[in-house]
Amino acid sequence: MARPRKEQELDIARRAVEETIRLLAERGDFDVPLSDVAQAVGCTPPALYGHFRNKNALLRAARDEGFRRLYKEKLAVPGEMRADPIGYLRGGSYVYVRFALGNPTLYRLMFTPPARLGVGDDPWSNEIGRQILGLLLKGLRCSQEHGFLPDGDLKRYGFMFWSAVHGAVSLNLQNRALDEAAKWDATRDAVDTLVEVIAATAPAGRLSRS
Repeated sequence: MARPRKEQELDIARRAVEETIRLLAERGDFDVPLSDVAQAVGCTPPALYGHFRNKNALLRAARDEGFRRLYKEKLAVPGEMRADPIGYLRGGSYVYVRFALGNPTLYRLMFTPPARLGVGDDPWSNEIGRQILGLLLKGLRCSQEHGFLPDGDLKRYGFMFWSAVHGAVSLNLQNRALDEAAKWDATRDAVDTLVEVIAATAPAGRLSRS
C-alpha cells in the first residue's frame, strides 16, 4: 500500500537534511549542490525545491539538525548533575568535543556559518541552541551551589567556559599536523585544565569529587 502523499513529502525533507549532512562530511566544505542531494535522496530536483527554496535553505535546515543532534548527545551525558557538577561539566564537554571532532564541517556550519545563510553570528539565538547553552548554565549553577565559582555572574562564566572549549576545538580542527587521536588528546587536555581551574575555586578544605 502506497504511503500518503504528506508522509512521502516529510520523508523527502528529512532524508534531504540527512544526505546534506553526509555530503558535507564527504566534501569537507559547504558546496553541496541540490542536484546531488536530490540524487542521494532518490527524488527529482523540483521535488526538493518544493521543500527547500534554495541551497541556503537546505544548509540552514542541516545546521538546525546539527544543533538537535548535539543537544541529544549532551542530554545523554551520564552522571548526576547536582551530585557531581564538576564531573558533569567535564563529561558534557567531552561529548561536545567528540561531536565537533567527529563532524568538523557540520560543526563549522553550526558555529561559523557563511554570511549568505542569514542566520547571524550568535549560535545560541535559536531555541535548540539556547537549550544546549542552558545545559551548560545548569551545570555551572550547580557548581556554584557546591561552592565553586563563588560570587560570579553565571552568564559571563557560561560564555567564558564555552569560548574556551570552542576555541580549543576550533584550533585543533585547523591543525592539519595532528591526526584524529592527537586532536582528541589535545582538546581533552584543554577541557581537563579548564575544569581543574573551576575545581580550584572551591572553598578551602573542600575537594571536588571528580
